[in-house]
Amino acid sequence: MRRISLLFLFILSVCSCFADEVTYDFSSGIPAGWTASTAPFGYEGGDTGRGMQFTSSSTLTLAGVTDVTKVVVTCSSNIADQNTIEVKVGGSSWGKETFAKESNVEKSFSGNAASGSIELVLTRASKSIYIKTVVVTGKVTDNGGGGGDVDENQLDPNYTYSEPTRVQTPGDSFSNQAYSFINNNIEVKASVGAVTQDYFGCNAGNTLTFTATKPIKAIVIGGYVKKDFEATVDNGDIGCVDASDDAVEADPVVVIKDIDSKTVTISCDKQLRCYYADFYFEENPDIELGTGGGEEGDYTYDWEPQTPTTLNISFDEVQYADYTQYMGYPYTDIYFLSEDYEMELGVFASAVSGTVLEEGTYEINDSYETGTVQASPGGDEYYDYPAFIATGFEIDETDGASYYTMAYYLVSGTLTVAAAPGGVKLTLDAKTYYGSTVNATFTGAAVNAGEDTDGIAAVSAPTGTEGKFLDGRRIVIKHAGHTYSLKGVRM
Repeated sequence: MRRISLLFLFILSVCSCFADEVTYDFSSGIPAGWTASTAPFGYEGGDTGRGMQFTSSSTLTLAGVTDVTKVVVTCSSNIADQNTIEVKVGGSSWGKETFAKESNVEKSFSGNAASGSIELVLTRASKSIYIKTVVVTGKVTDNGGGGGDVDENQLDPNYTYSEPTRVQTPGDSFSNQAYSFINNNIEVKASVGAVTQDYFGCNAGNTLTFTATKPIKAIVIGGYVKKDFEATVDNGDIGCVDASDDAVEADPVVVIKDIDSKTVTISCDKQLRCYYADFYFEENPDIELGTGGGEEGDYTYDWEPQTPTTLNISFDEVQYADYTQYMGYPYTDIYFLSEDYEMELGVFASAVSGTVLEEGTYEINDSYETGTVQASPGGDEYYDYPAFIATGFEIDETDGASYYTMAYYLVSGTLTVAAAPGGVKLTLDAKTYYGSTVNATFTGAAVNAGEDTDGIAAVSAPTGTEGKFLDGRRIVIKHAGHTYSLKGVRM
């Protein structure tokens, strides 16, 4: 009997050891509880993927650890003898290693049992550093950090909710990670999503959970959904706009009624962005789904000449801005400038140094898939939307502002990217909505106009505010109550 008891104790001991080993996966986002001092550039998933990519130095931090004795990091580097990784636990360094040019290697760091925070200090001198997994031996607590859970005790059980109570973005900027926050005594928690100055959201295949201290009757969400968006809820009845033909921006875009629970989880098969969420506690509101800005019929191609022609354009300048970390998916805006033409392309890919995009051919279509150029849906009363070409520039005699009188909306074709002496060669072969042919080229050094977007990203600026701003997916200049493109053309 004694042997059985000792064996049982041994099993308990072994189980306890295994229970103290926690694995964090960085292949598709920053895990709950971790924060990053600088945003990652992108992610590589799958068995052969290298995980989270950094093109600048960064420190990854996990707070609230106890009795940690070992940290194992699976990591990669695109260059040898230039980039380093250092692990600190409880403020003490457990070692620093210089990367070789290596992929998915395990680097092990250990020390005496320590408590406090784990810090992975990544010092990048050239090319990229990747973090795939981190295995921690010790006790860890998800304390909410940059994407962990909010302590439920932070909700006030005596809070008086207004009818409706509105929840909006907390104003941070990060993407592809778990997060949670509290606004007006309502907890918002995403399994993986993004937060910007304009919205909070949920990535495709993930969940968004709302929790209050009083049973919720209904939720009305104004926002944006990707093409083919569908969703289910664990409590209540959900209605979504029809996004079968295209992405949709609508007010509202999702309505959930008859929830009758303090918590509700939305499971989204495509991306959902919430510009606001209104919570009703007394009764269902008499609100129907919006028609939205993305449904067919809201955009027109009226500014394009209907007689087909051929445009042969050699652009003089290219500027680009990578919005991947703000959009929650790879996206780069590219601006082509010349004396007579201005062109804007939106590409579902992250930018790279030197050639703007990875070398290759990108198809223009409306699939919204990674590696494609967005086909233009046309324009509305405010803007023309990429991919399009502006021309027929004139000067407003009242204030001297330049504006365009014609637009060509690109709906099919290809963009070819190739390295060239001094920079990149970009070749566009495209067709427009009314059948015009576009042959456009640029050769030279492209300018990264988005290098300072950290300070201006997704700022909702009131009319009259001066300066450069991120408006949706584009950089615009606001001056004297008007909005201009990077070239100075009034929009």
